[in-house]
Amino acid sequence: MLLRQLEYLVALARERHFARAAAACYVSQPSLSAAIQRLEHELDVSIVRRGRSYEGLTPEGEVVLAWAHRILAERDALQQELSALRGGLTGTLRLGVVPTALPVASLLTTPFCERHPRAAVTLQSLSSEEIRHGLAEFELDAAMTYLDDDTLRQVLRFPLYEERYVLLTPADGPLGD
Repeated sequence: MLLRQLEYLVALARERHFARAAAACYVSQPSLSAAIQRLEHELDVSIVRRGRSYEGLTPEGEVVLAWAHRILAERDALQQELSALRGGLTGTLRLGVVPTALPVASLLTTPFCERHPRAAVTLQSLSSEEIRHGLAEFELDAAMTYLDDDTLRQVLRFPLYEERYVLLTPADGPLGD
């Protein structure tokens, strides 16, 4: 099994279309299809439901996809760690942030960039649901979101601040009393 095959599978699941997945991976569609078929042969399981077009993943394919995400994330972590040993962290930190936290995101990104000048940060304004999905699918490395639900059980949590909303109105206005 090659990491490239897993990358192709992840791209196919994300794009939900063979030609778009191939374009995202900078290969031809037949090359992508052949690589996924080789992966199916090596694992002795059908991964993709095929018809006239992409119809989704089989239940076994969903399991393989989850493992592919984990394996590729571990590969990325290994590359990051080795890079740090060679002279500092490189790569791109993918940070998802709920819109209300965007003004304070620089409290995290500025010290990170100062400490790791060879690394870059991409900041995405996302909903809490998009952040949950991005973390689960290893599309995000970290996030700033609300912790008022239990759906983020498999992540480390670090409270950054508490919000407090107040109503401001003129003292002599209709809501002044």
